[in-house]
Amino acid sequence: MSHYFTGDNTEHEYREIEIKYKDRIYRFRTDRGVFSRDRIDYGSSVLIDAVVSDCDLPEGGAFIDMGAGYGPIGTVLGEVLGAKPIMVEVNTDALVLCGENAEYNGVEAEVLSRTEYDAMALPERPSLYVTNPPFRAGKPVVMEMIEDAHRKLAAEGAFYMVVQKKQGMPSYRKAVEVLFGNSEVVVKDKGYYVLKGIKI
Repeated sequence: MSHYFTGDNTEHEYREIEIKYKDRIYRFRTDRGVFSRDRIDYGSSVLIDAVVSDCDLPEGGAFIDMGAGYGPIGTVLGEVLGAKPIMVEVNTDALVLCGENAEYNGVEAEVLSRTEYDAMALPERPSLYVTNPPFRAGKPVVMEMIEDAHRKLAAEGAFYMVVQKKQGMPSYRKAVEVLFGNSEVVVKDKGYYVLKGIKI
């Protein structure tokens, strides 16, 4: 049995979905075995809105989308912010879709497996790191993503993560506070919280 947060061995069952954001229609190809293949999940939508409203990323900069899935967060933020997403994913089918979807929507992106990402020296530290983590993969996986954000971000760089209270929001907020020296809930929407940490 495969999971969306691991490599995938299910048969393909492609479909196309649309996401409307700020008067633009984005089209994404999805597949059986990838997270939220029928529509963009609510948490990802909340995260996109929060980052667009709150983040001050210099145009042309790069940012990390960790656990990118088929690419909705990185693609939409790349377009709206005028930035280049570095999209990282462990599911091999999702990784292929991620690259195809970014290109189809006209967004220049770098799409990497987690193994490639870990082995790569980033040309410069990014100022933004976003994630809608795979909570079903377990707390150690999510904690490692928070730690990776702190390692990779430039000074004054911003980390954003969406989490539901029932998924352990208070403990993850405490982890952000400990690592970054600060934490903030920038959005609370229907049980979803967007946590923010600034690297100091």
